[in-house]
Amino acid sequence: MRRVLYIAGAIFGGFLAGYFSLTIFVSGGTIEVPDLRGKDIVQANQILKEKGLYIRIDGEEYSEIPAGTVSRQIPPAGTKVKKGREIGVVISKGLRFTTLPDVRGLSYEEAEKILNEKGIPVEKIIKIHSEMYPENTVIAQSPEPEEGGKAIKLIVSLGKNEDENY
Repeated sequence: MRRVLYIAGAIFGGFLAGYFSLTIFVSGGTIEVPDLRGKDIVQANQILKEKGLYIRIDGEEYSEIPAGTVSRQIPPAGTKVKKGREIGVVISKGLRFTTLPDVRGLSYEEAEKILNEKGIPVEKIIKIHSEMYPENTVIAQSPEPEEGGKAIKLIVSLGKNEDENY
């Protein structure tokens, strides 16, 4: 009787070992999910495809991550998943609204540094001659300071006009 139990146990153990080995072999094991944050949708899709994973777009949201790039993903980077799994991504719409700093009276370089630190792009620069402002000084900005916006336009001084016909 004991011998029959040993044989039955060995057969059952063999089936279990075979089942788990086959499951791991057929599924291809696990893959670590790559970090897709900050990648555009084409790059993210290519990275996932190379790892045998698929992309699923789960929507859009306002985020500090640049517009048009992945702001978050599900599951998060570093998670182990089976090959062939879908990875959900949420695409950034950029910042919703940013209070703009007052850069009037600063040199263009100082203004640009402050704006870059806050992630506010300079949309347009208009350069004009000015009797009041030294060359390369920000004369005005649009939108006005403390107003909200995603980008800023600057009027920068060219200094005094040296042309006598002016």
